[in-house]
Amino acid sequence: MTRPLPAENDWPRCGRVTLKPFTSGLTSREWRNFWESFRDPEIAEWNGNRPLRMPLWIFKRVVMREIKRGDRLGFVILDERGNWLGTLELYDLQDDEATLGIILGRKDRWGQGYGREAVRALLAHAFDVMGLERVKLRTFSHNLRARRAFAAAGFHEKSEEALPGGKTDTLMEAQRADLRAPCGGG
Repeated sequence: MTRPLPAENDWPRCGRVTLKPFTSGLTSREWRNFWESFRDPEIAEWNGNRPLRMPLWIFKRVVMREIKRGDRLGFVILDERGNWLGTLELYDLQDDEATLGIILGRKDRWGQGYGREAVRALLAHAFDVMGLERVKLRTFSHNLRARRAFAAAGFHEKSEEALPGGKTDTLMEAQRADLRAPCGGG
């Protein structure tokens, strides 16, 4: 399913953040930061993965092949100065719903509201531009910071699911009908 992508002057924005579509082209530094965030053991743990071991050139190919499939949209999260903060995506795109994934790779920016603003920008784009009705996500139940940020951005907890190894996921969703102007209209 092909979705329209915004032109640069229409990139999703909220507060201090701008979402740059992967299809607009990532700089060398953005690619390296993206790749390094997947290699970071702490970030990998929060995402339920092992640190990435593949070289950067293969990582680029894998990411772009996934984007070209058409069932996901990826964005680089840029701060108010245009600096890379992380990545955000909608995947498992259906006619009226998608799943959200986010990695705020700049750990020195954690807890400052950038992730919440990025999620709000994405929800505004998903609901107002793409016409989706629902965006869902999963996060570890013990990740209280993420759960609070997602709730502040408009998500509601729906259920919990036990995972192998004793961890639990919290399933959350945001619905278009529940959110009016997720980013205050802009």
